[in-house]
Amino acid sequence: MRRLCLLLLLLAALPARAQFACDTLERRAFRPSQLIAPGVLVGAGLGVHYFGHEAIEIPLNDYVQQDLRRGGEAPFHDIGTYVQYVPSAMHLGLGLVGCRASHSFLDRAIESSVSHLLAFGLSRIPKYLFHSLRPDGGDYKSFPSGHTILAFTGAELVRMDYGPLWGAGAYAMGIYTAADRIYGNRHWLGDVLAGAGLGILAAHAGEWLLKPVKSLLSIPDCSWDGLGGRRVQLAVVPYADPLSSSYLTSISIQF
Repeated sequence: MRRLCLLLLLLAALPARAQFACDTLERRAFRPSQLIAPGVLVGAGLGVHYFGHEAIEIPLNDYVQQDLRRGGEAPFHDIGTYVQYVPSAMHLGLGLVGCRASHSFLDRAIESSVSHLLAFGLSRIPKYLFHSLRPDGGDYKSFPSGHTILAFTGAELVRMDYGPLWGAGAYAMGIYTAADRIYGNRHWLGDVLAGAGLGILAAHAGEWLLKPVKSLLSIPDCSWDGLGGRRVQLAVVPYADPLSSSYLTSISIQF
């Protein structure tokens, strides 16, 4: 698990060295191909959870929990509760410090609000419909994973607005959140797979509904976005502290 933490931190650092070289992206309308990834992930989650529960999910959960008991509680246990918000913060904030985005801050705020409102509904309603028991037996709200939905909503918004490099870093945070939910014995594999798909779907829906919402509420276009196109140098360096066995990150921003 510690190796996974370090790998994801390194992945998150990769786009930081691109120094905001993302080209301005065109606004995109609905395309049927955008439903492929969410459909595959949600279908895989449902299939694994309801047809492979005994063969896949239970053995995986038993293996993870046995490994946890052998190694003791990891220093990053349950950090996914906080990491889930990082991609959403990246989506709103990167443009303010100079990264070129396909939407202005106002449009991103509307897009994010709509996406997260949909993500909230997609994370709550199915829990009551499927009534699935969590691995730890805490309640019957296991399917799908709300943490994963939120993290992947933000990650896909980052990818759409800033391109694949920043998207890779945001998705690393989303993957970590999903893994942490399994590791923390709060969700099954199918829960996080479906959560990832629903999160991606919510992000696309936010973009599809951006113009209709602006028209409905008579919100004018606003190009303000903080530093706008000004170039900013950002360095993110993850490292491990051997004394405390903790993973840390050093961030340097030069305007």
